[in-house]
Amino acid sequence: MMSAGYLKEHQKWTFGAVPMPTCAPDEVLVQVKRAGICSSDVNRSMSSGFYFYPIIPGHEFCGVVTEVGAEVKDSELGDRVAVYPLMACKTCPACESGHPNRCTDYNFLGSRSHGGYAEYVACPGINLVKIPDEVSFEEAAMTEPYSVTLHATKRASNFNDVDTIAVMGLGPLGFMLAQWAKIAGVKNIIGFGRDELRQSIAKDVGFTQVFDTRIDEPVPTINKLTDGEGVPLIFECSGTNTLQSDSIDCAARGGEVILIGNPQHSLKIDKEGTNRILRREIKVVGSWSSKIYPENEWAESLSYMASKQLNPSQIVSHTVPLASAGTIIEDMYLKRFAFSKVLFDPSMPA
Repeated sequence: MMSAGYLKEHQKWTFGAVPMPTCAPDEVLVQVKRAGICSSDVNRSMSSGFYFYPIIPGHEFCGVVTEVGAEVKDSELGDRVAVYPLMACKTCPACESGHPNRCTDYNFLGSRSHGGYAEYVACPGINLVKIPDEVSFEEAAMTEPYSVTLHATKRASNFNDVDTIAVMGLGPLGFMLAQWAKIAGVKNIIGFGRDELRQSIAKDVGFTQVFDTRIDEPVPTINKLTDGEGVPLIFECSGTNTLQSDSIDCAARGGEVILIGNPQHSLKIDKEGTNRILRREIKVVGSWSSKIYPENEWAESLSYMASKQLNPSQIVSHTVPLASAGTIIEDMYLKRFAFSKVLFDPSMPA
């Protein structure tokens, strides 16, 4: 048996003993050292729901290999690894064309299979990415969202050519995008959010200008900053209809809007917004997940952590025991405390 934080049913969290996962021939068993709480886990736990119950959530995690299946290559006992949660079918047109993140028949650790809010996880050997010695478990636990944002920068055709970007939503994804933009040499990184703690963190992670949307609405603010020209590249990280629409209205002629935040509501674009997309030839681009093949965005993220060009520790606000899973996620959903990135440490006493 092992300990895990899991949902017995919708909104019904518990922490306790569950059966230890078995390791198939093509799998490894990973002892979880850190697991990050994603906003999607919070929303699914308390609002939209999971695919099945009981479910152990958690798709942002890392740990140590403690068992290796007979068919697994390139993994050894004791390997420090980050775990790519998307298990692609490898046979659909998307997979065969090199886009496993677009797979039409995928499985996913932490939502369609049990995930990382546990002491151990069984996962495919091919989904492991080794952690460089220079990277801590705390840092490596954020490989998934860092790679998601790295992938988003690659979805933008002009990321390496622009001097200014705007980021809608000051959460962990927004912070990570600012760090990637800083590495790319973007001079002006403009952020919009409404949480005071996160506005403070934003100034430390690379944003050159930070605005509180409760005071400075994005559209008039961007118009003032750019003399009405707009911003050439905007990343929408909040998933809210308001900031999605604002992103389009803030885009420059020929600009791009990258949608990365999970939608909280239906996106509704009015006639004026549609005309703006048409007449300004604005590209609205979706970005989903990340890839470990044919290009390995996870290894790339970890290499930037190892060289200290990325600083994940700037984003972590809390590390908590796994035993607190139910209460901490409910508190996050109800915004009972100010937080940025929250990590579980299974070894931390309750």
